[in-house]
Amino acid sequence: MKNLFNSILLFFFIVTVLTGCTKDFAKYNLNPDAITSVDPGALLSDAMVNTSNVDMFPRTAYCHAFMQYGYANDWPGNAYVATDDVSQRYWNNFYRPALNDLEYIVPVLKARTDMQSTYAAARIWRVFIYQKLTDYYGDIPYSQAGKALNDKVFTPVYDPQQQIYTDFVKELRESITLLTSNASQKVSGDQFYGGSAAQWKKLASSMLLKIGMRLIKVDPTQASALAKEAIADGVMTSNADMPILLHNAAAPNGFNFTLNDGENDFFLHKTLVTEMKVAGDPRLAVYGGVYNTFIANSGTKTLPVDTTQFNGYSFKATDPAPNTRVNYDAFGQKDTPFFDFAYAEVEFLTAEAIVRGYITGSAADHYKAGITGHMQSLAKLSGGPVITDAQISAYLTKNPLPAAAEAQISKINTEFWVAGFVFDADEVWANWRRTGYPVLTPNPGTSGVIPRKIPYPQSEFNLNNANVTAALANYGGTNNFNDKARVWWDK
Repeated sequence: MKNLFNSILLFFFIVTVLTGCTKDFAKYNLNPDAITSVDPGALLSDAMVNTSNVDMFPRTAYCHAFMQYGYANDWPGNAYVATDDVSQRYWNNFYRPALNDLEYIVPVLKARTDMQSTYAAARIWRVFIYQKLTDYYGDIPYSQAGKALNDKVFTPVYDPQQQIYTDFVKELRESITLLTSNASQKVSGDQFYGGSAAQWKKLASSMLLKIGMRLIKVDPTQASALAKEAIADGVMTSNADMPILLHNAAAPNGFNFTLNDGENDFFLHKTLVTEMKVAGDPRLAVYGGVYNTFIANSGTKTLPVDTTQFNGYSFKATDPAPNTRVNYDAFGQKDTPFFDFAYAEVEFLTAEAIVRGYITGSAADHYKAGITGHMQSLAKLSGGPVITDAQISAYLTKNPLPAAAEAQISKINTEFWVAGFVFDADEVWANWRRTGYPVLTPNPGTSGVIPRKIPYPQSEFNLNNANVTAALANYGGTNNFNDKARVWWDK
């Protein structure tokens, strides 16, 4: 009986203690230093920074190799070999740091009448990143992407690229309208334009032009309509309109090259070096250099620096050994600014749209503006390399736009290719698939076919097998570089 009595007392003691502990539990156990809300502008800023301070190896190992910008021993793209180590990095780089931020803040900002310009900017940058992903992989998670936290969607469906592009157009149109009607609002967290809604509108219009020109093979009527619409809305018109991310040691440029054994092994390719030599291109001295020694964080150049003596990497073993590495001083520093979308590319797209009859104007004038703009933009690189007005004038005189339409398209897009080094190799690869220019001779020691779509990451087959397998059926059914692995607009 005594034991029973003691048990009853113990029961009431425990109940009393638990009641006392749970009363006002949240009040007494709340961390006073915890973050209870997140500034959407800060997350937009973070997404912008994470677009260009991430691992750039997928761009060099695949895109720089495919486009014959350069060569390094550890680039599988030299031999057109797919490896999951490289294929998954681009996916992870963008889905995790950058898009996680944007997918969280877009619905938050939608309800903020005081932040509609920021809402528009977040949607624009979301399109910018998703376009890179879908142009790289084809069909991807889009409509259900980033929904794990709020909607518990852990295995998102893969949306057809055509539908994704349709939504891109809608998102950009609506964002342009928002920026127009909220022009006085500053874009919070803006790393590019100091909060200018007008500048973001130019960026959105320029992206609309780029999206339109992607469609020349699959829907030329829509391509023409979007080009007209973008020009009417107002695209970038100078280097001051470019979205450039300023970097520092705390958030370094992603092309802050990893040095292996104290050596920069990114050699320029013979295809690029030869093209620039023949054209008398003054940018070649900015793009590359000949190094005597290479010490971590400080390359030491030595003679010959005359670009006529530059030797790029060649597919032919009988050619001279390469001696020209990427200019580490200009492109490899931690504080090198990143050109996310070059103004020059907008001018080249405009020139091509004129040649194709989509819009009116002087293709030659826009062609010249693209070359001039790009050469002048290089002064923004580390060290401030300057190409003089006299050099620009001489180059334009030596390299005029041809008379025939197809020759014009070839010349315009070859200049697009030259201007895309180093920052925009992924965009140039997409532009090459779209136009076929520049004409590149594949590595003869391979299958002889430059890849046109990147395989999906193996992690998707482990975690989202049903959806990725269904998507793969559109690309030959095998997760590799095969003849049927082409994105929707690359027909």
